[in-house]
Amino acid sequence: MVRRHTVKHRAKPRWRMPSMLTLHAGALKAKLPLRGSGTIALAGQFPDSGTHFTFGRVAVAEPPHTIRIDRLPLAGAQLPADLLDAFARQETHNPQLGLDWLRNLAQHALDPGDEAVLYTATAPTGERVCLPMREGRDRSAHALANFYTSLYAPLETTTNTAALYTALFRHLASQRRRVALTLSPLAADTPHFQTLTRALYAAGWRGLHGYSCFGNWYHPLDGADWETYLASLSSRVRNTVTRRTRRFLRDGRGELAVLCAGDELEDAISAFTAIYNNSWKRPEPYPRFMPELLRLAARRGWLRLGIARYDGRPVAAQAWLVSGGVAHIFKLAYHGDFAELSPGTVLSAHLMEYVISRDGVEAIDYGSGDDAYKKDWMSRRRERRGIAAYNPRTASGAAQWLARSLRNALLRRGADQADSGAAP
Repeated sequence: MVRRHTVKHRAKPRWRMPSMLTLHAGALKAKLPLRGSGTIALAGQFPDSGTHFTFGRVAVAEPPHTIRIDRLPLAGAQLPADLLDAFARQETHNPQLGLDWLRNLAQHALDPGDEAVLYTATAPTGERVCLPMREGRDRSAHALANFYTSLYAPLETTTNTAALYTALFRHLASQRRRVALTLSPLAADTPHFQTLTRALYAAGWRGLHGYSCFGNWYHPLDGADWETYLASLSSRVRNTVTRRTRRFLRDGRGELAVLCAGDELEDAISAFTAIYNNSWKRPEPYPRFMPELLRLAARRGWLRLGIARYDGRPVAAQAWLVSGGVAHIFKLAYHGDFAELSPGTVLSAHLMEYVISRDGVEAIDYGSGDDAYKKDWMSRRRERRGIAAYNPRTASGAAQWLARSLRNALLRRGADQADSGAAP
C-alpha cells in the first residue's frame, strides 16, 4: 500500500512549553528542555572546570509551499515513470544504484523486522528526490545498503534538491518519528554529501557527523589495451602473473573460463558457492543473495563469472559486473587447499584481460576495502563515507545525541589536558 503524507511548510516555527529532562554521564551533566513540538535546548557544563557547552534550539523556518512525501514499498509498487527513468540512468553508472539490485537486496539480504521502502519528496512542479531506505524495528532509518554495497546514492530528477531533502528528512523526524538515521556508503567527492548533511540539519536532526566507511580502489584505463595495462603494473606483479599463470596451465591441468550466461550458469553458480564455502572468508550471512545476483546479472548482461579449475576441480571463482564501460569486481574466493597455486591471482589476470580486450571497459573498480592486493592492480583510491544523525524530537534520539556530545566533550577535554601536560 502506498502511504502518502503531505508536508505543509509554514513560514515560522511554533513553540510549546518545555518539560525538563536532566541527564548525567560521569562527571558531566546536562539539562534538556524537551518541547512538545520536538524542539530542544541543550546546555551543561563540566563541574569544577568552568567549561560550558550549549546547543541551540532545533527550529527551522520553512519555505511557503507544499511538498508531497510518499512512502513506497520497494516490492510491487507502481513507480512513476520519471523515477523509473532515474533508476535506469543511475544503473548505467553502477548496477548497485539500480532498481533490480535494490529489490534483490531487499528480498534476500535483510534481517527479520527490517523493511525496504522508497521515500520520495515531490515539488508542485513534479520535480522529486528519492531515498531508498531500510527501516528497522528499533525505529531507526538507514540507507538501503549493507556490506554487499560499495556505493549508495539518492535519486534526483532536478538539481534544486535542498528544499525537497529538507522536507523528506523533516517527515522522517516528525511524522515517522525515526530515532536515528544513517546514509552510507556515499561518494565523498560528490555534492550529495554536503547537500544531504545541510538538509538534515535544516530539518532538525542533530549530532550530525560524517564517518569513514572504506576506501574504493579503481583504475581508469584511458584507452589502454591489455598489454599497456599489464606493463603499467609493478615488475613484481607482472612477473608473478606470468610465472603463476604458466605454472597453473602447465600440462593442461589448469583451465580458465569466463561465463556470461547460458545453460552452464547453474553449474557455475554451484561451483562459485562451493569455492566460497571452502575459502578463507566467513560464511555468507544471506546465502540466497549471491546466487540470485548472479542470475540477475546474467539476465541483464552484466555478468562476467570467472571460474578456475585444476584437474577438473573448481578452485577459484570471481564475480565481476560490467556496466556503463566499467568492470566492477564484486566477489572473489579461492579454495584453501589450492592456495600454493595462486589461482586467485591467475584468475584475476585472466578477467582483467577479458574485460579490457573483449568488453573494452574504460575503468576497473575494485569495490570496497583497502586490502593490500588491490593496490597491486589499481592506481587510484577514493573515499566512501557515511552520515549519521539523531532525532531530538524523540527521547531516545535526544539521549543518543547527548551521549555523543558528552563523549566528544570528554575526548576534547582529555586532549586539552594532555596538551597542557606536554607543554614546557
